[in-house]
Amino acid sequence: MRILYITLENLSLHKGSVTHVKEIVAGLRKRGHQVGLIGRPWNSIAFSSFSLLVSLFIKLPQYDIIYARDYHTTILALLPRLLFRKKLIYEINGLASEEQKLKGRFLLNRVIAFIIGRAEKIAAKNSDRIVSVTPQIASHLITHFNRSPKEIKIIGNGVNTELFRPINDQTLLEKWRRSIGVEMDEMVAIFVGNLARWQGVDVLIESGLQLLPEGQKMKFLIVGNGPLKADLMRRVSRSEFKSHFIFIGMMDYKNIPFLINISDFCIAPFILKRNEKTGVSPLKIFEYMACGKPIVASRIEGLEFIEKEGIGCLIEPENAESLKKGLSHLIQEPQERIRMGERGLTIARENCSWESRANEIENVIKELA
Repeated sequence: MRILYITLENLSLHKGSVTHVKEIVAGLRKRGHQVGLIGRPWNSIAFSSFSLLVSLFIKLPQYDIIYARDYHTTILALLPRLLFRKKLIYEINGLASEEQKLKGRFLLNRVIAFIIGRAEKIAAKNSDRIVSVTPQIASHLITHFNRSPKEIKIIGNGVNTELFRPINDQTLLEKWRRSIGVEMDEMVAIFVGNLARWQGVDVLIESGLQLLPEGQKMKFLIVGNGPLKADLMRRVSRSEFKSHFIFIGMMDYKNIPFLINISDFCIAPFILKRNEKTGVSPLKIFEYMACGKPIVASRIEGLEFIEKEGIGCLIEPENAESLKKGLSHLIQEPQERIRMGERGLTIARENCSWESRANEIENVIKELA
């Protein structure tokens, strides 16, 4: 099949959404499909949107199917797909209207959230098929946008199990620890991801500030950038334990497995609001698993398997005391940490690879052929 994958993601950045795009495109190409990829050429959304629209009119005749990553690109594709009579698949990884609401209760913000919600509805109603990353988003599309369950396929995120894997070279791991200021006798907790409100990193920091006075020799690695980074760093700077929090920032994706491997446990403290409506299928969870590390995550829909499969522990969302207890438990149970990590590694390799996700998307595409 000839597939044109379109997105407004800046493909030069090292972040989860870009990883998703590149892995799916690579997986489809590996299966013998001709896959064109149009990303974001400009910093400006307006210029990028115009450029993408022009590219669609020029390139679309060469392809059979448009695969659009979000509501914005799906709407841009509506006129060209009608003109050239092409099938359209809309991939939805979150409800942008719900994320917008978290930015404040100002009138303008509510108006923007309403407009985005209408755009999401238009995108959903005018697509031939929809790929939803979580069951919760799929349910929203069925309930609010009147789409048939038969037209929606739930396909979660995945992990590159060749890149994310246990690293046993202790000399190399010691070098990484020294390079970022972690002593050999210190335990390490890590968070990888966007420093946005719904990620709950502020809760992680508060729990760490409660735990450290108890005498734990421990460092917290915070890997990633985002709108809350400056506020989080200011919060830490006012504490006597500021040296125990290391803000790595955004780094080359191929180096993240080293940071996960020097860690003793991995954290995903999602907040309830926004995530309870959309559910979660976070790349970080699968990447933690593939490196054989135990997980401490919030008890929200989409993460129940962590507790059920015995690969980590769940804590109450937005509750620093609950997160502190979860960390304290794992600190005191090294053998349990090992068992959890081994179990997570097995599940990641058997069920969560990007190859399996690409295969599922290929089946959706074949339905439209």
